[in-house]
Amino acid sequence: MNNIKTIKASAAEKAYEVLRQRVVGGGYAPGEQLKEEHIARELAISRTPVRAALKRLIDDRLATADPNRGVRVAEWTDFDIEETFDLRGLLESHAAELAARRGGAALADVLDDLNGQMERAIHKGGDELPERLQENNARFHRAILDASGSPRLHSILTSLIDMPIVLRSHFISTLQDKLQSLSHHRDLAAAVRAGDGELAKQVMRLHLRVASHRFRRQREALKPVGAGTDGS
Repeated sequence: MNNIKTIKASAAEKAYEVLRQRVVGGGYAPGEQLKEEHIARELAISRTPVRAALKRLIDDRLATADPNRGVRVAEWTDFDIEETFDLRGLLESHAAELAARRGGAALADVLDDLNGQMERAIHKGGDELPERLQENNARFHRAILDASGSPRLHSILTSLIDMPIVLRSHFISTLQDKLQSLSHHRDLAAAVRAGDGELAKQVMRLHLRVASHRFRRQREALKPVGAGTDGS
């Protein structure tokens, strides 16, 4: 009985990983229906683990469920993602400028610690690396946002930083991408320690601009041949 449960759990994990990468990478169009039977046949597994994988996608807000329309890919179009990065570039660079002026050595110590954790996680690697980096990255950006001392920025940016499709970008990034992101984080920490608001602002803007181009490249590489862009 335990062996059967283990096999089912493994199949559900496999299905989830495949579906998650396709959703994040743009392999499925926004709003496209995810049919249990079709996916089970394609992956050569039963419908039970596929059903479990779809539930996880819904929990992650990467898919939606409707009694009349079934399970569908959350409608994050290319335009939605580009707009999100543009807004973050404008607002989060301002937050970084404020944080560098107000955070001082205490904030710089927090950022340096998070960067150390990120570096160790990258070197360790493993299947859990994307989850670790996702959490670490969110903590890093939230620390800067909190230190900005602006309730208005906090209210607007929290939902953008936690946007599901962007959070999941760590699952399709390369090692070079991860190291480049870490380098930007280190530059931000250095700007904060120096109290240089203008430098922090420019580094954050560069960081998010590069992330936008990188994410677009990753999604294009994962799209099926002949698939177009959405919302552009």
